[in-house]
Amino acid sequence: MIDVIYNPVAGPKVVSRIAAVRDLLSARGVDFRVRETAAPGDAVLMAREAAYRGADAVIAVGGDGTFNEVANGLAGTATRLAAVPHGTGNVFAKELGLPSSVQGCIALLEEGKTISVPLAKANGRYFVLLASAGFDAEVVERMSHRAKNVLGIAAYLLAGARHLLRSQPTLWLELPGRERVEAQSVIVVRGKKYGGNVTIAPEGNLAGDTFQVVALLRKGRWSIVKFALDVLRGKHTASRHVMIRETPSLVVRCRIPSAVQVDGDYLGPLPVRFAMTDVPLRLVVPMEFNAPQDDQLS
Repeated sequence: MIDVIYNPVAGPKVVSRIAAVRDLLSARGVDFRVRETAAPGDAVLMAREAAYRGADAVIAVGGDGTFNEVANGLAGTATRLAAVPHGTGNVFAKELGLPSSVQGCIALLEEGKTISVPLAKANGRYFVLLASAGFDAEVVERMSHRAKNVLGIAAYLLAGARHLLRSQPTLWLELPGRERVEAQSVIVVRGKKYGGNVTIAPEGNLAGDTFQVVALLRKGRWSIVKFALDVLRGKHTASRHVMIRETPSLVVRCRIPSAVQVDGDYLGPLPVRFAMTDVPLRLVVPMEFNAPQDDQLS
């Protein structure tokens, strides 16, 4: 049994992708059902119910936020998560090297492999790929679904440009060993990618038991602009104003209100504690995906 969970606000073409998923699964003779989310958190409950019923897999159709919710519902279970990307950033698809076609993604259920990766947590919420606090998260907080559907990644750029006009709060990062660092913004990365096909953490390892902390140390709006340009050009790792640290945990605080996001969705206000867990998630990926260890359950 396979459950298909999709977010109807993930974009105007999501209905056609669902129709394609139906046709492909029917042609394979697979027993499945399609479920549509109606509110935030629905995909978590639906995925959890599927795992409780013993479903072999849940196919998530949508953007990174939909994948995050389904991952939270499947955390620690034997049910596999397969993805058909359809959203704005699609970091999930780029990180895992998923096919661009619905047919290619569905074929991975038989032709791909299953890996088990440990999940990270931000306060009480699991995340698969990345999280952030400060400027980046505040931009995510201010983006609407309508803007993302109409403008795509340009919606993030426009929201970021507007947000630069605001006063930017200073963050306090607390690392293991009582190390404290003052920063303008921080991104926590499990894999390597950020914002689509941009590599922000070259040493990231989705299957590892740590995450990469990428922090902008220099203050000011123009420092944020330069950091963004350096990230796009792959030059941020050489900057003395950028700290990249591998760690299993991180606490972020701020004296004034600021935001936290996980896998592209707003989580809530600071403070936040990011930490690795030993809770596994089973992911369906292409055979060529390079993971240090493949899932022994597949």
